[in-house]
Amino acid sequence: MKVYKLEVGMLGTNCYIAVNDALHEGVIIDPGAEPERIMELVEKLGISVKAIFLTHGHSDHIGGLTEVKEATGVPVYVSEADAPMLTNPRSNLAMFMNTVFKSCKPDFFFHEGEVVTVAGMDFTIYATPGHTPGGVCIRHEDVVFCGDSIFSESIGRTDFPGGNYKQLIQGLKDKILTMEDDVHLLPGHGPDTTVGWERRRNPFLQ
Repeated sequence: MKVYKLEVGMLGTNCYIAVNDALHEGVIIDPGAEPERIMELVEKLGISVKAIFLTHGHSDHIGGLTEVKEATGVPVYVSEADAPMLTNPRSNLAMFMNTVFKSCKPDFFFHEGEVVTVAGMDFTIYATPGHTPGGVCIRHEDVVFCGDSIFSESIGRTDFPGGNYKQLIQGLKDKILTMEDDVHLLPGHGPDTTVGWERRRNPFLQ
């Protein structure tokens, strides 16, 4: 798998495209804004998009979802707990950020521990609620797409509606810190990191 990152929107959200070069197919993770840039990269890579994955339902991660879904015609995956956020500008915070928001219903729900096979790649789902009620981390081999559950030496905010600090910390300790040190963590904002680095350096997880 090759991973391409675009920083999109006014909050600098990391949108990722995970590509299976052997099949020339890929998955878009968190199309948060600037759908035209996302689709330009898809066209440049010359791949066929097979799905859109959402780590959670906040507006800065789904702001370009409707346009990207319309352009690709592929299914959208999100946790059932966060699914209502795709159609509710209050719960996804778009109302408070004064951003334009287009509703988009999901096609499939993520479930804890399941393996979703798309574009010839197996993705394992880890429920890490706390930043949102249904936040997930998505792992393929030694790479984890973390959304806003964990950042380099930090964690996602838990003071938004549906947030829960204790739940997030426990989930990260149980699901993420139990992974191998060299597993790469690709967060929803900021630089990449690794499990080993966060185990040693993240002040919230000590």
